[in-house]
Amino acid sequence: MFWKAYFGVYCALGAFNLMGAGLRPATLTPADWFDLAVFTPVALWALCAQAFNWWVLPTPLWRGLLFGSVFWKSIALGISIPKVIARGVDLNAHMGLLTAEIAIALGVVTSVFLAGPPLVALYLRAYPDGDLALMRLPGSKRRKPAPAKA
Repeated sequence: MFWKAYFGVYCALGAFNLMGAGLRPATLTPADWFDLAVFTPVALWALCAQAFNWWVLPTPLWRGLLFGSVFWKSIALGISIPKVIARGVDLNAHMGLLTAEIAIALGVVTSVFLAGPPLVALYLRAYPDGDLALMRLPGSKRRKPAPAKA
């Protein structure tokens, strides 16, 4: 149920973002255009596949999309974090420290809400068997297999 609801919300947010881009195309950076043109359709495709349990693409293609999306989202965050900090400093100068901290916290929560679930959906499509070895923390210890009884 979560995936279907999130898919609907993400469709609405994608449409809202597309309308905003159409109304003010000069204010968007090339990274914003790339995100809108490439990552949003990939995210919608993965969310739709996860929500309705469709296996329309082979697993290696899902893995390639996952790699590209994670790579792109890390670049996009590297581009947008300095902007968020600059706007937070500007907001602090005009409105106060509490307002700036709330705005930064809401920005972080929103970015996690918008980028996290599509990447998880891509992961679930790319590794359908639930390969948890890829998700272990570096220091976690593996359980030793029990010795075979004769």
